[in-house]
Amino acid sequence: MDVSKPIELARISEIKILHNVRLIHKLDLNPIYSKDNLRVQFDISGEIRGGITCYLCLDGHELTQAERNYILPLFVESMNILIGRQITLDDELSNFKLNLSSPKLSMIAKEINTSLRALTQKYDLELEEQIFNVLIEYNLTALN
Repeated sequence: MDVSKPIELARISEIKILHNVRLIHKLDLNPIYSKDNLRVQFDISGEIRGGITCYLCLDGHELTQAERNYILPLFVESMNILIGRQITLDDELSNFKLNLSSPKLSMIAKEINTSLRALTQKYDLELEEQIFNVLIEYNLTALN
């Protein structure tokens, strides 16, 4: 019989992605509400099932379409690296056999409010001279 238990990944304090792109864990506990965001999703299968959804909050930033197109690949690459590092460095999770899907992008904004969500990690994406909120939701279950 399979028994399911929820998994929560450890937080990484900072990752330098490129010379001008950094992800920094945000210790601020104030809720974040976003209406204007880009979203990338990863599905996980194997001994761990579920998904990870990452939101790049663009609220309050006046960006042209060209600037959005520039930021999007950097955001996706940052999330891919962050999730890969979290899975690799997490003591519990690194023992499981799992498959991480390719990123699935969505340019359609979805309202998100961190005061209503328990398993959300917050990061700041520092890109040159701009700082964006990044919200990451985990919905992972280990099958024993």
